[in-house]
Amino acid sequence: MARQLNIYDRVSEVPAPEEISFGAIISPKEIMNEFGISQRMLQRDLKDLRDCGLINVKYNKAMDMYIRAEDPAFDETAEGRHLQHLRRLYRLGTLISNLSRVYKSEIDHYESLVNELNDYIEFSQEDPKTFPPEDIDEMRKNAEAEYPCFPDLRSEYYALFPGSNERTRQRDFKELRDAGFDIGFNPEYRTYIFQQDDMDS
Repeated sequence: MARQLNIYDRVSEVPAPEEISFGAIISPKEIMNEFGISQRMLQRDLKDLRDCGLINVKYNKAMDMYIRAEDPAFDETAEGRHLQHLRRLYRLGTLISNLSRVYKSEIDHYESLVNELNDYIEFSQEDPKTFPPEDIDEMRKNAEAEYPCFPDLRSEYYALFPGSNERTRQRDFKELRDAGFDIGFNPEYRTYIFQQDDMDS
């Protein structure tokens, strides 16, 4: 599950045929090397992603890259544990592609300004001539202006799955964390955050 979710997050960048000229170039070899899997396992993972209804990609041999194919449809013939897996994969994949993310650089930039402000306040108390206290309000306003915009992930979650309960939401977020996604409650900001590195945008 964790591997398939990360592969889904990766191949979601794959372009449609009309977007090839400016879309992401992702080859099978690149995915296999990144996740340390065989071609057979990659094909199986991509089949599950298609059969659960998340995404359908096909290999363009001439260009050595994946492109999006026709819209996927849930495999209604699936049974037993495989059916449960496909439903779970679709659910978690839907969260990955729909929950709003906050770039790590935004948080780092804000926290850097706050640290500078706190240092300045301390220095101002020790040496008010070099660090004039009247500059503190302006620095505080600058920091407040850069406060990251944290979306309400709980509301977004229930908009996607209105029939779910809090226990299910907590389990879903935990499973995403276990799969390597940076999502969870941040006590400092008192909100749920789905954090993303800029290089992944």
